[in-house]
Formats: sequence, structure tokens, C-alpha cells
Amino acid sequence: MSIIGVECNADRYFFGRLLNNKNLIRKERNDKEVIESVTIRSKGNFSVGIIDIDKNKKIPQNFELINENNYTKIFKNKENCQFLVTIGPRQFEHWINEFLKTKNINIESFDFENFDKFMQTSKSLKPETDIRFKNIIDVVIEKHNTDDNHILKLKKHLEYIIEKKYDFSITEFNKI
Repeated sequence: MSIIGVECNADRYFFGRLLNNKNLIRKERNDKEVIESVTIRSKGNFSVGIIDIDKNKKIPQNFELINENNYTKIFKNKENCQFLVTIGPRQFEHWINEFLKTKNINIESFDFENFDKFMQTSKSLKPETDIRFKNIIDVVIEKHNTDDNHILKLKKHLEYIIEKKYDFSITEFNKI
């Protein structure tokens, strides 16, 4: 049962790995489709969408910001158990790169010529078939549990949201 909508294949692959369940993740056509899937097509039922923070996303007015840090903002529908998560500082690739920087690892050490080449690969139809991309994600998955960081924080938040669903408590959530 896929309850988390994402906007690209790289997100689908990464969040499936991060949450240890690729069946939770569905790829939508773009960010607008992710938002529509959560706000309209879910018909008020439990749903989560993860989108890039770039391009001034239009978060619906009936969603309130419940948690944020430099890399992630989490919004909840004021009446339903629907969540929108934005990641950045711009896009998924920047979000991953910021984590790598905290570990003193650069994209070039994975045989990418530069960050733009990494982005290009990430935007492909099956980025996980590129061993360089897969190796980056392997490192992030392996190292995200080693200290407090934005990826570990979002993982814990997503796990709480998925576990609690309709019993979600903003107070408990913000203690994570």
C-alpha cells in the first residue's frame, strides 16, 4: 500500500530504502501531482507527499507548518491526517549533497565529474541502475544513523507519521 507520494524516481528509490519498504512509496508525475494526490485524490484519508522545496511550492492554505529545520518543512492538514513534506535547500539532490558535506564526502568521490552530472543522473528514469548514484545512496543509508542530521530526523518523523496515522499528535511529533 503506497501511502507516500514523491515527485521523481530518485526520491522513490531513496525513500523506499530509507524506510525499508519500497511499497510505501509511489511516484507521481511531478510536484503538483504529489500535492493533488495528498489534498484531493486521498479524499481526506491518510496520505503523505514529499516534494522539493524549490520554486515556491503552493502549499494549500488548509495545511499548517508543524516542524521545520534548515532542510525540511513538514505541513499537516488542519483537519485530516494528510502531510506534505518539503526537502531542500532546493531539490532532492541538494538535500542529499548537504548530508554528504556533513560527512566530508563530495559527489566527485563517486566518479561524478561534478554536482550537475549527479543531478542529471538523478533525474533519469532509473537512477538506481547507475552504480555511482546507487553508491551515493548506499553511503547515505549506511551513515545516516551515525549522528543527529536532517535525514535521520526526517526518517524518524516519517516513521512516527506512518505508525500513528490517525492517532497523530503534534506535541509527541515535535518531541522527536
